[in-house]
Amino acid sequence: MSFKTALSIVVFVVAAGMVVTLLVLWNVYIISDYHTIRELYMSAHGTPEVPASGRWAVLALGITFLSIVLVVLSFYFVTFLRGSRFKQQQKDFVNMMTHELKLPMSSIQMFAQTLRQKELVPEERERFLDAILNDCARLNLLVDHLLKSQQIEQGKLPVSLRRTDLRAFIEDFARKWPRPLVVRMDGDAVAQVDHVLLDLALTNLINNAEKYGKGSVPELSLDPDPAHALISVRDGGAPIPKRYAKKIFKRFFRMPNRDTRRQNGVGLGLYIVKTIARQHDGSIHLVSGSAETDGWKGNRFTLSIPRAK
Repeated sequence: MSFKTALSIVVFVVAAGMVVTLLVLWNVYIISDYHTIRELYMSAHGTPEVPASGRWAVLALGITFLSIVLVVLSFYFVTFLRGSRFKQQQKDFVNMMTHELKLPMSSIQMFAQTLRQKELVPEERERFLDAILNDCARLNLLVDHLLKSQQIEQGKLPVSLRRTDLRAFIEDFARKWPRPLVVRMDGDAVAQVDHVLLDLALTNLINNAEKYGKGSVPELSLDPDPAHALISVRDGGAPIPKRYAKKIFKRFFRMPNRDTRRQNGVGLGLYIVKTIARQHDGSIHLVSGSAETDGWKGNRFTLSIPRAK
């Protein structure tokens, strides 16, 4: 929370407290002046009793006025907070995009200039070309995520579902993965899935497991139950705190720690995975484990997809 936001909250609480106090005092004053009202009523009507409706009308008016004031203040305060949060998200997004675009572009420029100015041995030349291709792939992934995010926001993410043997799909995916991957299958499952989107979801989950897994080899598993196919990706990294368990699926959100900031990304991968899960009438959830209490350390993201009938 920024200092400006915290200050705004304090100002709102103080202002709301002052309004409530003034209105309560006003109601107390009206009620405490009941004897004067009673005497005036006696002189006018000759009876010592003031109708109950007359006594409670003033109190009801005060409470109604108090409620209206609080609702109006709350509305403007929530609107202000949303505007401040949106501006901060825009600022964070620009900063992240600047960082994510500048680093690979600088690297590509440096390697290209070196290749142009120097005669390199074949091995070194190949290493430079591989670095350029890797940075190009990084930029392409970033642009693809941004485009997918925009399609999601506009409700234009294309989905083509077809009956699929998930065991065969995952085995084929694992064979094509370019780095080490542990695969565990505890059964078979058939579901209606979009192959391109499911491939993208698994790619994002495994990329995250590799980035934040502290060098551990990601585990990809299939655990069917009677109603759903459960596809999980598990890493051996630091457990994600519970306060971030839901926030990490929000658009552009990244955990505020050093490990996260050292890695490339703009906070779209898990947001896209969550959207893909919903496109399949499924869900995605996180379970974090601690070696001391759970017997295992790391994070397990489970994609739940309904089994085909």
